[in-house]
Amino acid sequence: MISRRGIALRWRITLFTGLAIACFTALASLAAFAVVRASLIGDLRRALEEDVARVAREYDADAADAADAEDPLEGEAAEAPRLSSAATGGVIIHLYSSSGARIAASNEADEAAAGRGTLLIPTEVVLAAREGPLTWNGVFAGEPVSAALAPVSFGVAAVISPSGYIGAALEQLARMLVVVAGVLVLLSLLLGYLVAAAAARPVTQLANAAAQLDPSNLVTITYRGPDDEVGKLSSVLNDLILRLKASMDAQRAFLAETSHELRTPLTSLQGFLDRSVRRAPPSVRAELEDAQRIARSMSRLVADLLQLTRGQLVREYVPHLLDPHTDILKPVAEEFPGVRLESRPGGLLLGDPERLKQLVRNLTANAVKATGNPRKVTLGLVTTDEHVVLIVRDRGPGIPEEVLPHIFEKFYKGAGGGAGLGLAIAKQITDVHGGMIEVESVQGRGTTFRVTLPAFSEEFDELPGGVEGNAGRPVVSER
Repeated sequence: MISRRGIALRWRITLFTGLAIACFTALASLAAFAVVRASLIGDLRRALEEDVARVAREYDADAADAADAEDPLEGEAAEAPRLSSAATGGVIIHLYSSSGARIAASNEADEAAAGRGTLLIPTEVVLAAREGPLTWNGVFAGEPVSAALAPVSFGVAAVISPSGYIGAALEQLARMLVVVAGVLVLLSLLLGYLVAAAAARPVTQLANAAAQLDPSNLVTITYRGPDDEVGKLSSVLNDLILRLKASMDAQRAFLAETSHELRTPLTSLQGFLDRSVRRAPPSVRAELEDAQRIARSMSRLVADLLQLTRGQLVREYVPHLLDPHTDILKPVAEEFPGVRLESRPGGLLLGDPERLKQLVRNLTANAVKATGNPRKVTLGLVTTDEHVVLIVRDRGPGIPEEVLPHIFEKFYKGAGGGAGLGLAIAKQITDVHGGMIEVESVQGRGTTFRVTLPAFSEEFDELPGGVEGNAGRPVVSER
């Protein structure tokens, strides 16, 4: 199984959703800020233009009345005109002559009291206003001001208003927008996570259902959702499961058929060997007994293949009182010339000698195959009062880390090939004997298998592993 660590799907969706909403919120906030700014400036400008227009109309009306009374206002020679009351909102009114000089101001007293200087609109702006109404923005005493100017009979009238409040209002608005945007982003992350969790739930359920499958239990996955992308994924996965099940069934059928085909000649061979051993002279009886033992081992292996292809466990158990060195390790080492045996007689265990030799034989055969040289394989033994540990160690290339969790699965084939049954049978034999099999492997340095079995004790009430044997009492193995 390939493991890829990364951000979970629901968190990726949450982050993408939060990022998208954050970008949208930022753009919306900028747009809102620009609209409010333009609105405030526009409202101030329109209010000033309306006020200066009213002031101009009032002065033009006064000039017309004065003309009718034959007392015209003639610029600087005439008496300074009175300040108009037409403007609203506490603005400042300035009156300028045709030459651009200020002749009256509604804030003269304030200027004198504050001592901050005189607010004057530049002469060039006043002269330009003689041609028609215009607006002007400037700074007085460090504060921004805006003005609207319009021509009148004696020169120019100006309506001025401080505009610093617009900047303050915009600054407050910006802070509010930042807070609101932050809250929206946090809410979007929360809602995004909830939505992503709800969207990913069918996929998670599908993955959990698929994780429950194993080669011995390949069934289709039930999906009750709509025919959407997850439904299509479920359909594809079920098709794959059905094809895999068909392949596994074909494999089992092939093994079962092959085992049946092998069982008949092996049974006949075993019968011929049994008869030959009874009739043979002592000089050849030992060789025939070796052949007889190998035939029985092959028959047992074929029976195991049949059991495994049917999904059954290795349960046949004929208990003997065994010396692990003499009855298990030494005979297996003799089958593989060159394999080193680092053990000596001592210790007892209760078990099936043929099964335990099959276990060690499978481990040894794999080690010899992996190293290519039996001299790099060692069989060892450790005994204590409570346990007997059978050890098979090799100095081969080692087993890849990602393969280790699967080596005891039925039909799992590593780099060395094979049918994928040897280690599965070894583990089942270990389990039947109430033991434990462990493996340690370092690539480039080798692999060590340890089979820990319970040592024989007079207090045994039942066979190890709780499996009933074929005999009521254990058999003492001949050595």
